[in-house]
Amino acid sequence: MYIKQFSICLGAFLISACNQTNNNSKQNTVDTVAITTRDEVSNPKDVQKENTTDQSHDQGEEWLKNIFKTKSSDKYFPDYNVEEKLCTKRFQEFIADSGELYGPSNLTDEEYPAVEKKYKEKWGKIYPIEEREMWLFGRGNGDIGELQQLTVSKLKDGLYRVFIDYGHGIKTENEVTLMQENGSYKIDYCKTEFLD
Repeated sequence: MYIKQFSICLGAFLISACNQTNNNSKQNTVDTVAITTRDEVSNPKDVQKENTTDQSHDQGEEWLKNIFKTKSSDKYFPDYNVEEKLCTKRFQEFIADSGELYGPSNLTDEEYPAVEKKYKEKWGKIYPIEEREMWLFGRGNGDIGELQQLTVSKLKDGLYRVFIDYGHGIKTENEVTLMQENGSYKIDYCKTEFLD
């Protein structure tokens, strides 16, 4: 009787073991397929995620926003003489020339027409000529400090709109052209419009 029970138990064990091996084999195959499927599916998502990140976080836009960031604020106007740090050498020279011509000047009435003509010949093919003193983002000569509102948005590659509310009723909308210079962004032109 023990031999009969032993034979039945051994047979059941072997059948169970054979089924278990097949189940494990099937399970491994399913896991392998599932892993392959997950890898195949997650790779396109990673690529899509990278593309979305590149599109939603434009480096030029981020660079412009960082101009106004400090440890305690995201809307703080940078220090005086920011043109040296932020602008191309060419645009710095253009701003300085416009300041000398259209800002406070020692030019006599006789000298002015010749200097203005020279200015327009020098810069007219490079930048739009505005017959006024130019300051980056329309700021004045004094300290600005905290801004009431700041919005930076991309218009197209290399061209951005920067809206600034300085407070006290002074608002500007700036169309900013960026270019890369020595591995960093620099402002190569800023068209400023004062808003009512």
